[in-house]
Amino acid sequence: MITLAAQAMQINSHKGRLLIGLCLTFFFIHGSYANDPYDRDTAIIGIMSRLVFSTNRIDTSIATEMIFLDFMKNIGKKGMFIDVNSPQDAIQDMRQHRLDAVLTNTLDYLEIDHMINPSYRYSVIIGPNKLQNIILLTRRSDKIKNLAQLRQKRLIHPTGFNLGLLFLDVALMKQGLPVAEGFFSTSNAVTDINTAIIDLFFNKADAALVTDASFSLASELNTQISHQLEVLIASEPMVPMVIGVNKSVPSDFTRHVDQMMARLHEYPKTIHLLSLFKAKGMVKITDQDLHSARVLKQEYEELISANGRE
Repeated sequence: MITLAAQAMQINSHKGRLLIGLCLTFFFIHGSYANDPYDRDTAIIGIMSRLVFSTNRIDTSIATEMIFLDFMKNIGKKGMFIDVNSPQDAIQDMRQHRLDAVLTNTLDYLEIDHMINPSYRYSVIIGPNKLQNIILLTRRSDKIKNLAQLRQKRLIHPTGFNLGLLFLDVALMKQGLPVAEGFFSTSNAVTDINTAIIDLFFNKADAALVTDASFSLASELNTQISHQLEVLIASEPMVPMVIGVNKSVPSDFTRHVDQMMARLHEYPKTIHLLSLFKAKGMVKITDQDLHSARVLKQEYEELISANGRE
């Protein structure tokens, strides 16, 4: 069983190391077929917040550069990746035409949505669906039937899983319970999402905050996981990540995005990389796709405000 768990962790880590690079590769390919949007040879892509929870930041950066260099050697277009510290910095850079596109988690994206071309918002399909559910897992043997039973228990979650923690805080407050920071005895952030599942499996935690896609993948690799773990609560389906193009980028650049999407079948390497993540492709997202995340954020703000007045 330990061997199977280790195998699951190793495979998921490999997949996570490629996903950010794959997303970035799409945009650089698009840019290579367009007139340069700002009379420069370099497209500037900002990574505003952590997108993938199956690997750490260092591994992600290395993988991004490897995939980028491998693909761009056949394309006469340069690209520059920059870290963006906050939504406020992203907004300022986009207003000053220093940022062509942004890759970010959904929660941070909501802060910059007004700066993004609504016709050019994308996400990667991981698993069978475009949207994913945030879930809180417990062990079946613990017979946890409600959130209140987890008071002073151990929570585990991947680092940077802000949307997931927001969902959990809302679920707790709706039941008149403290937010996660004051409710659990410990809240341990681990480098990858598979570690969170495995640690719960081996009784190193009492609850794991993950996604349904990651739980399904871990269960495929080790069937004992789905037999011993169960979902206590689940969110509405949400977009796990967003890739957005600055609304100021000229149409000569953006129109090639759709053309590239239509020609994806001409890039077998890209299709193969997508298959490693159980992913089907990169798709446009709409306001409806973002609706559940907007509602969750609003619920959180209202509950925090109400609790503050009490």
